[in-house]
Amino acid sequence: MSTNVYFIRHGETYFNCFARLQGWSDTPLTEKGKADAEHIGKVLSSLKIDYLFSSDLKRAIDTAKILIAQNHKTDITVPVQKELFREVFYGSFEGHSNEEGAIWGSHLAGKRFRRIGELVNEFGVEKSHNLLREADPAHLAEGSEQLNHRVQKALDFLKSLPDGKNVVVASHGSIIQYIASFVDGHKTYGNLDNGAMMQLVISNGQFKVKEYNKTTL
Repeated sequence: MSTNVYFIRHGETYFNCFARLQGWSDTPLTEKGKADAEHIGKVLSSLKIDYLFSSDLKRAIDTAKILIAQNHKTDITVPVQKELFREVFYGSFEGHSNEEGAIWGSHLAGKRFRRIGELVNEFGVEKSHNLLREADPAHLAEGSEQLNHRVQKALDFLKSLPDGKNVVVASHGSIIQYIASFVDGHKTYGNLDNGAMMQLVISNGQFKVKEYNKTTL
């Protein structure tokens, strides 16, 4: 029996509009962001949700609440907040432009990129986050050692849930991207769109990425 886990990236926020690194910082959902969440909530409305989690950041919590409002097959009224599903921490780059973080990180690799997504495409998620941690003056940005530990704990938690359930997790683009790579042999995945989902299937204790960056079931 398989368990399906639907990771949903939160709706658009103001920092998303301004192309700023949000990480553990938080800005509210825009009107479009609320519409993003409503859309994916309607897509999942035919699904009986057995468990619904969110990160402990407000943009993910608000997205989860909108998802719940669209689903009439569940008795869940509020998401269970889990720090494990929080976004990647960008240290000193929090709130700075995506471009600034990419330039500093790529400088250490001897190349110049203007978006962190370009850095990931070139080096994969582990090396990219290690470069950002090294480039961070405070060296507090999460690198692969921290992220691998956190992601493994998150996967162990999901694996501990009863089999055959439908699980929804309102989370964040970079951590979902990292999880996908982690479970799929370090394959490089792009960032998710706001309000898009990744579907993981857990079968016999093994994880498989079934869908990625989808807005339909």
